[in-house]
Amino acid sequence: MPLPKPKECAECGDGAIFHRVTYVSIVIDELMAPLSQPNPLFRGLAHLVYGIERKLTPRILNSMMDWGWAKRITDPDDDTQLLALMLWNEAKKRDIEVAEFRLFNLPRNIFVARYPDGRQIAYEGIPLPGNSDLERVPWMDNKDILKKKFRKLGLPVAKGGAVTTLTEAKKLFKTLTPPVIAKPFSGSASRHTVLHIMNEDELARGFKIAKEIAPKVVIEEELVGAVYRATVVNGVFAAALRRDQPHVVGDGARTIRELVEEANTHPGRQGPYFHHLKLDTLAEEELRWQNLTVDSVPEEGRKVSLHQKINWSVGGTTCDVTDETHPDNIALFEEVARVLKAPIVGLDFIIGEMNRSWKEQDRCGILECNSMPFFDNHHLPFEGEPRNVASLIWDMNDFPQKE
Repeated sequence: MPLPKPKECAECGDGAIFHRVTYVSIVIDELMAPLSQPNPLFRGLAHLVYGIERKLTPRILNSMMDWGWAKRITDPDDDTQLLALMLWNEAKKRDIEVAEFRLFNLPRNIFVARYPDGRQIAYEGIPLPGNSDLERVPWMDNKDILKKKFRKLGLPVAKGGAVTTLTEAKKLFKTLTPPVIAKPFSGSASRHTVLHIMNEDELARGFKIAKEIAPKVVIEEELVGAVYRATVVNGVFAAALRRDQPHVVGDGARTIRELVEEANTHPGRQGPYFHHLKLDTLAEEELRWQNLTVDSVPEEGRKVSLHQKINWSVGGTTCDVTDETHPDNIALFEEVARVLKAPIVGLDFIIGEMNRSWKEQDRCGILECNSMPFFDNHHLPFEGEPRNVASLIWDMNDFPQKE
């Protein structure tokens, strides 16, 4: 019997999710959050329990797979996530045997890794060293709390906050300088996010869209520049990637329609990762925001956006900018990782120019931080040099690559 799939949703893009399930999951996470902050008096006990769990979990998972209660996948297949594939391929270089645990044959992103010396670990998504899950701050993935903490520390974030009602949203909106954005306060990946909000009518629409998948909505000033993903591994800056909205660049001669047709012939857009640009109703709306139509002829060098979101599925692209990242920006990313006490941090950051210091640019800042970032983007840039972040993650676990 085929598994149920989420309904198509323009606000989710190609990565559609179950709205109600997501909403309820976020509510449960919020209710459980206080329990994830152990009293210092019990920290030693928490470490002991965690240590026992790390030893027992691989044995339990292996036993379930040996007895046929769950399926053991020893090689990546079509259901393997891209991020997991990057880690799997790098593990093979180190003679690390990886098996995916699938209960009821459903991909759960749970793995067991056996090292050459016989040691085993179980991990979900990304292998982390030691007791790092206990050491990192519990509010890292909570956008609202994270931004409040960062503001107190003088780290750059957008002005705004999280609200639960439209009345609260309107009150906050009056204190901000448009344009502003509305987005779910948890999760997202650009899902149900609305940009370019200039008035209360647009605010109400953005609030309603974000509220469909989260009990709280973040309303904040729209930062200026491209969206970048910076990844820090073991406290050290690993890579930076510019994530571009679907766009074309004018040449002063051709229409936007003609520029799109040419852009879609690029080899990188022929699959399986980066998609064709689309001139649909959403593109027409974005063009109107820029006072353009599909038949406009943009001047040479003008960047014309075709969609608010940056996802690959809507035609977004990526470009590696690791080598051109300004030292002040690198220092900022590493300081964030130090504050969060996390072994892996993915920072979504908006800035006009990554090769200039963030201290010299207005309306730039950190959007959010992720403890389980999609670092596979660094391995597959549309432009620029691939960065092997998966290798750094296994290195962090202190198991050397074979000669």
